Amino acid sequence: MIHALLIPNAGWTELLARARRLEDMGVATVWVDDHVLNPAHPEQPWLDAWSLLPAIAASTSRIRLGPLVANGVLRSPAMLVRQALSVAHISDGRLDLGLGAGYAAADHATGDATPFADLVSTVDDALKGEPILDGFPSLAPLEHRIPLTIAAHGRKALRLAATYADRWVSYGGFGLATDELLTLTRERVGILEEAGTRRVTRMLLAGSPAVTAEPIWQSVDAAEDFVGRYRAAGIDEFTFYYPPGPMWSDPQADRVFEDYVTS
Repeated sequence: MIHALLIPNAGWTELLARARRLEDMGVATVWVDDHVLNPAHPEQPWLDAWSLLPAIAASTSRIRLGPLVANGVLRSPAMLVRQALSVAHISDGRLDLGLGAGYAAADHATGDATPFADLVSTVDDALKGEPILDGFPSLAPLEHRIPLTIAAHGRKALRLAATYADRWVSYGGFGLATDELLTLTRERVGILEEAGTRRVTRMLLAGSPAVTAEPIWQSVDAAEDFVGRYRAAGIDEFTFYYPPGPMWSDPQADRVFEDYVTS
């Protein structure tokens, strides 16, 4: 299954056009990056993920959407649950909720973060319909539970994903060589399997030069080879940064991405 990650460093008109193009291509989910500013280019414009998600939800009809991942540093569990519930209703149940501990220094400078284990367990309680504050309505009005995706790299976080997540996601790491990324992914899949009593869907975020050393968008064959190797390592689904062209300084990458997704 193919998903796409929007980096919200463009204006609303352009971001909506990208989301609609992805919906027309048949991509499963449009994810939105969630930081207080662009970690790589803080000087660039940056729109808030939880402001974009309801707008995209109201402007599309089929595609699933969600934060990849909702940054536990930036908001309390109660506020995060309220935002998720709102977007789930606006989208008619098309929300996938991603959770992460947050890595960017600018995010941590905004205040004290809820410990990640507490964030995950509290949100999980809410997704099960259990009130998490006195007088806080549960998520019971929703027909279906919001699927939970957890970003995890270390052993402790992987155990949380194995316990609570419907889906685990990893970007691997920054600046890793091709073989290093593949080996590390296999190791994390193994830890996930050892830690859990049920199978969690495994997803890899890839396609930016920062996290994917090989030029996968030079051709459809290159993309298929990359996906095949990671499927063999235990990955089920892939989220690719979109659009890839500006990141690789190669306009052809956008066409290859579309050809790969629609092939």
